[in-house]
Amino acid sequence: MKATTIRIDNSTLDRVDGLATVLSRSRSWIINQAINRFLEYEEWFVQEVKDGLSEVEKGEIASTEEVVAKFQKWGVNAD
Repeated sequence: MKATTIRIDNSTLDRVDGLATVLSRSRSWIINQAINRFLEYEEWFVQEVKDGLSEVEKGEIASTEEVVAKFQKWGVNAD
């Protein structure tokens, strides 16, 4: 494991320390968990966008009529 240095504003660090205390974990553990969750979400999001753009390029999208019909099925006015 490598060490790194970052700057965190006081209020955020207070929140990290508060959560570390409540969970009986170290500050480092809390920060690593937060970074991992952020990275997992962002990586997922980027892949979903890429997949969506690929579908658009292939023409694999619903027509306006199909979208409106689905929303109407759920009782929602999509106009």
